[in-house]
Amino acid sequence: MNASLIDAPKLSIICGMTHVNLENIVRFHEALADPLRIRLMRLLMERELCVCELVESTRQPQYKVSRHLGLLKKAGLLHDWREGKWIHYEIDSTISPLLNEVLQILRKVWDQIAEVEEDLRRLREHDRPAGCGSKERKI
Repeated sequence: MNASLIDAPKLSIICGMTHVNLENIVRFHEALADPLRIRLMRLLMERELCVCELVESTRQPQYKVSRHLGLLKKAGLLHDWREGKWIHYEIDSTISPLLNEVLQILRKVWDQIAEVEEDLRRLREHDRPAGCGSKERKI
């Protein structure tokens, strides 16, 4: 079975009830079961970001940020692309509407975490590095 939330069986509406694959929900929760991954997801809810911006905002080493981004991508939560030497990440636009709603609710909780507040403050205070493009996409 594919490990992605977006490639596995999607939401289905049966008799007015929404059914979600249990394995997908477990994978979703496992992907978010780490403080750094929560922080990264919350930053990416602001806009697409390159790895260097995530490193700067979280003040974590690049190898650690990249490893956790890879886990979030494998779970189907993120999309990435390379632009020259920069690797950009964003929340995957094909996430089901139901899981997107869950992320929006979690966002309100995460915004009350001191580390998340600091990450967001650092993100907003620093300019993008030269050559680091943006699509300014918000969810």
